[in-house]
Amino acid sequence: MVKMTRRTVLAAPFLIGCGRQLAPRSSGWLFVASATDRGIGVADLASFHRVTTIPLPDKPGQVLQAGGRVFVSCPEARALCEIDPQGLRVTGRIQLAGVIVGCAVTPGGDRIVVVTDQPAAILSIDPASRRVVTRLPLDDQPIALDAAKDLVAVSTARGSLVRASLSEGKVLGATPLGMPCKVVRFRPDGKSILLGAASGKQMMTVDAASGQLLARLPLALVPARFCFTSNDNGGQMFVTGEGEDSIVIVSPYQSEVDQTIVAGRTPFGLATGVIGGQNLLFVTNPGSGDLTIFDIDTRRLAASVHVGGNPGEVLLTPDQDYALVINRDSGDVAVVRLSTVLDHKVKTKPLFTVFPTAASPQSAAIIPKGRA
Repeated sequence: MVKMTRRTVLAAPFLIGCGRQLAPRSSGWLFVASATDRGIGVADLASFHRVTTIPLPDKPGQVLQAGGRVFVSCPEARALCEIDPQGLRVTGRIQLAGVIVGCAVTPGGDRIVVVTDQPAAILSIDPASRRVVTRLPLDDQPIALDAAKDLVAVSTARGSLVRASLSEGKVLGATPLGMPCKVVRFRPDGKSILLGAASGKQMMTVDAASGQLLARLPLALVPARFCFTSNDNGGQMFVTGEGEDSIVIVSPYQSEVDQTIVAGRTPFGLATGVIGGQNLLFVTNPGSGDLTIFDIDTRRLAASVHVGGNPGEVLLTPDQDYALVINRDSGDVAVVRLSTVLDHKVKTKPLFTVFPTAASPQSAAIIPKGRA
């Protein structure tokens, strides 16, 4: 008797259709960091299958692309490892003094910014030379960060926002927020900093230049993930989190909550893209095992596809032909063909195939092949 796994069942439409001509695929690697294993799972997007695991000195944290290079953080090992995306192996290591709390890459990839604890500090790293360019001590434990072209924003455990200048190599000031914020994002123009506070169900806006607290917005949920539109310099921002089966739509340039909409069961991962002229929002629903797609302009449901399991992060391939939905339990990736799911006249199943990557995935990135 043949045992039917979830992967076998979901991949069946793909296997049945192997006799017909296949659609063109993306050229790139999918790197997935495992929360339980010392390695990065690698899948080939040209054939949608896992090809190898890149061993690391410790459990990975984040996958980063900076200055045409690929790095992976290893928080407990206090290191950043550089990976050769052609040879699929570790080629360098940057040893740091503290435990890595989080990393961000400046627009353009000129610098990797790392915040550490034990000791608490902001580190600016040149990816080309693998050298720590600037080290700025912090007076409080960092919990989240983001980086703009020259500025770094760090939220701390005692409820402050610390701003630092990379070019000047100094801390510019700290803004008391009254509560710790686990989400920090620069507005796409870099002029404001947006923060999500779990304890107060609030979103805060801070002026990036002066550090002035501009607004506090009450939310219907505990903010955990922010995502900006991709076609209008982030004119709309979408927020998911615990507490509601909803998405909060924010106008970040007006510091206003625009609308709260129902978005399936327990909305989680977010991605935006323009597909066939449609401005779309992609939302994973762990509560129902679905990928829900909304038309951003009309705020209406465009499509929904059942991917099964516990879907977490969603990524779009560079050609935006496919959505990759990563299962947080199994590490499987469900591949959704977007032209099929958005065309309701097509009878072909939109779930193209399913393939494994890494156990307990916590960070993923699509890496172009041949990137040096």
